[in-house]
Parts: sequence; structure tokens; C-alpha cells
Amino acid sequence: MDHTIENVVRSFDVILDVLNKNYHGGDAEALEYLTAAKRNYIQRDIDHLATNLTLFFHHLLAHPPDPKLWDEVRAALGEFANRIEQAGSRMSKLARDYEAGGGKLLSRDEILQEVSERRGGSR
Repeated sequence: MDHTIENVVRSFDVILDVLNKNYHGGDAEALEYLTAAKRNYIQRDIDHLATNLTLFFHHLLAHPPDPKLWDEVRAALGEFANRIEQAGSRMSKLARDYEAGGGKLLSRDEILQEVSERRGGSR
């Protein structure tokens, strides 16, 4: 599993842990949908991932947890969002520095071509 997938799966696990520990009397279906969404993400099944996340939020909103739990979920999501934003900022800075140093930024197609070549595939 690559680093990005591991980070996202870890975030699913953190939120699932928070909900499993504190969502007593809540809608068990909501937790099942989030567990399924995690599995769909790992399998790269985007259609089912979107469906299960939608159902998760629908059930969570229909049976809202107490405010303390909302705060814990918000904090877990906030930590994940901060990590993503920091990584994105660092990548943008690296790209700007590379370009300022005379490097050529690749187009999306050029990136995909290079990745394919490095993995031994063909386009």
C-alpha cells in the first residue's frame, strides 16, 4: 500500500475508533457504512465509496451523536485535513523552487507517461 493510501486508511481508522467508542445508542448502520467506505477506498471502488460515504453521513445526520462526540470527530477530521494541506503546500513549494531553478514542470499526460514507463507499462 502506498503512503497516501495508508494515511487515508489511518484516518478512516481514527474516525471509526472515535465513533465505536462513543456512539452508543447511535445508528449502527452509520458505522457499517463507514466501514464499507474504508473497504471500498482500499479496493479503489470509487462508486461504492461515494455511495457508502453518502449513506454514512445520511445516517449520522438522522441520528446525531452528542456534541462531545461531534467535537472528537471534528478534531480527527481536522488533523487529517491539516496533514493534507501541509503536504500540498510543501509539494507546491517544491514545484515552484524546481521551476525557478530552470526545471520544466510536466503536463498531466507527461506525468502519466513517465509513471507508466517507470512501472514497465505502456500507454
